[in-house]
Amino acid sequence: MKDDIGELLNNWPFDPDEFIARRITASDGAEKIQIRIDMGVLQLEVEGRPDGERPHDFPSLLSYYQTQAESADSIESSSKPLDEEACEDLFQEAWQYYQRYLSLFYLEDFAGVFRDTQHNLEIFDLVQSHADSDEAKWYFEQYYPHAVMMRARSKAMLHLEHENYPAALTEVEGGIDQIERFVEEWEGEMGDEELPELSFLKDWYEELEKERPLSRQEELERDLTVAVDAENFEEAARLRDKLRMMRPVFRGEPNPERSSSST
Repeated sequence: MKDDIGELLNNWPFDPDEFIARRITASDGAEKIQIRIDMGVLQLEVEGRPDGERPHDFPSLLSYYQTQAESADSIESSSKPLDEEACEDLFQEAWQYYQRYLSLFYLEDFAGVFRDTQHNLEIFDLVQSHADSDEAKWYFEQYYPHAVMMRARSKAMLHLEHENYPAALTEVEGGIDQIERFVEEWEGEMGDEELPELSFLKDWYEELEKERPLSRQEELERDLTVAVDAENFEEAARLRDKLRMMRPVFRGEPNPERSSSST
C-alpha cells in the first residue's frame, strides 16, 4: 500500500484564493468527491453522510434526533433532548454537509446543493426547537443565512438551466425574504452592516431582472415609453392600441380583435 500522497498533492496544486473540488472514481468503482485543502485532500461520499458513517444505524444524526424528537417515549419532560454534546455532534455533521454542498456547487450539481443545504437547514430547525441553551442555538443560527443563500442559488440555477427566469427570480426573492426575517428575529445579535448573503441575493436578483427575456407585453410597454419620450405620438397611439388588445377579455366585454375583424 502506498501511503505517501505527495505525488497526488503535487499533481493537484492548492490555490488559497479558490475553492477547488473534483469527482473521482475510487478503486471499488464508487464515485467520490475530493476537495483540495492546504497540505491535504478531503474525500467525501456523494450520497448519504459525507463521511460514510451511519450514526446509531441511521442515515445521519439529523434523522436520528428527528426520530427521537418525534417519539413521545424518548423525549424528556423538558422537551429539550439536545444537550451540549449532541449539539457538538450535529454541528460536525452540518460542517460535513457544508463542505459537500460547496463542492457540489463548484461542480455545478445544483440538485445536490439543494439536498445538502436542506439537510443543514433542518439541523438548524431541530436545534432551535430542542437545544438546551440559547448559546447553542445562536452558534448554529449564524450559519443559517449562508445555507439559505446557497439553497436559493441552487434552486434558481436549476430553473435557469431551462431559461425559466420567473421561477428563478421567485426562488431568489424567497431567499431574500427568509434572510430578512432572520435579521429581524436576531436583531440584537446582528451588527449594523447588511449580511453579505443578503447583499448577494439582492444584487443577483437585479442582474437576473436585467438579463431575463421580456414578454411581448413588456416589449410593447418599453417601446411605448421610448415613443412617448421621443414625442412620437402616432407610434405611441399604435402601441397603446396593441396593449389594449392584450388585456384579458371578461364576460360581457367586447373583444377588440373580434369587433375589428367584423367591421
